[in-house]
Amino acid sequence: MPCLPRSLSNLSGTSLNEDPKTFLSILFLLLTVPAWCVAADKPPQVIADGWIMIPKAGHEAKLEEAIKAHMAHRHEKGDPRHWDTYVPVTGDKLNRYIVRSCCRPWAEQDTYRKWSYEHASKHFNETVHPHVEKYIHNYAIVDTENSNWGDDVEANYVGVRYWTVKPGKNAQANKAIKKMSTLAKENNWPRNWSWSYPVGGANRVMLAVPFKNFADMAPMDESFSDFAKKHMKEKKVKEMFKKFDSSFSNSDYTIYRHDKNLSMPHDEKE
Repeated sequence: MPCLPRSLSNLSGTSLNEDPKTFLSILFLLLTVPAWCVAADKPPQVIADGWIMIPKAGHEAKLEEAIKAHMAHRHEKGDPRHWDTYVPVTGDKLNRYIVRSCCRPWAEQDTYRKWSYEHASKHFNETVHPHVEKYIHNYAIVDTENSNWGDDVEANYVGVRYWTVKPGKNAQANKAIKKMSTLAKENNWPRNWSWSYPVGGANRVMLAVPFKNFADMAPMDESFSDFAKKHMKEKKVKEMFKKFDSSFSNSDYTIYRHDKNLSMPHDEKE
């Protein structure tokens, strides 16, 4: 289970400016998923690498064209990663582009830094950088053990719930997340989901849920609470939710749209 560490050494895949303190803990998730306390016989931790780009005033259209050109450049050069771009559709910070890649082990960051410097940084600095006012960068550890995403998920939109962990409540949150996730997996909860944990910034937990469209976001006929009561005694369900809720000081929710036109094609070179 994740240990919810506050911070780890920051690595960068490009030569851009960073401001992780103001990072929005985006779905670098968003979207996606192994344990933080990894046993020797378990797969290595994997992480999502995410950049937020805020355009200069009046440069929105130019930045979008630049992102398209740079994605094509990376595709042509055989980028070993796949990069997707998301834009927020809720909240008061809509003027940003979230570019994300997932899910690679920590060691891959070293080799990717070298590839990026040799094949992509110059093109980025010449095409995209002139239109960017600010960059925000972070990693998120993705919890595959407690997530259920799948390869065929149609995530045209992603809803991301962020929780801030109370001091001293990491272990309690870990146990509650594991218990709810195991219950959902073993009893075929119909939604997909992904837990992840930002490396930099506040001690937070993120839960990402994919949606095909807005209609898919409508409340389900059966809530997760009612679903849980079908498979556990009501007293235990209440205790499980109480432990989860009492682990956090606050939460907020944001919906993001996957912008395929600004993302790397899926037929990229291997």
